[in-house]
Amino acid sequence: MESHDTETPLERITRLEAEISSALAERDLAADADERSDGHHHPAEAATDAEQRERQLGEVLRMQQQLERLGRARDAITAGTYGVCIDCGAAIPEGRLRAIPDAERCVSCQSLAARRR
Repeated sequence: MESHDTETPLERITRLEAEISSALAERDLAADADERSDGHHHPAEAATDAEQRERQLGEVLRMQQQLERLGRARDAITAGTYGVCIDCGAAIPEGRLRAIPDAERCVSCQSLAARRR
C-alpha cells in the first residue's frame, strides 16, 4: 500500500482528480453497457434497476462536485490562498487539509455552513 503522507497538496489534489476522473469514466462505460442490455420486464426488477440508477447518479453528482472543489483548491494554490478559510480568513489546520484536500473552510465555518443547508 502506498503512503501518501509525503505528498504536497498539489500532488494530492492531482492524484484525487485522476482517481475521480477514472471512476467517472468507468461509470460511463458501465452505463453504456447497461443501456445496451436487455431490459427487465418484471416490475420489481425495473424498480430495483431504477433505484440503483438513482443511487449511481447521486454518486456521479458527488464525484463531479468534488472535482469542482478540487479545481478550486488547485486555483487557490496558484493564487496563494490555499489553506485559508473562505468565510473567516483563518488558516485551515494542516491535518484537515491532509484529510480533506479540497476543504475551503475551517471546521467552525464548515459547521455553520452545514447547519445553514
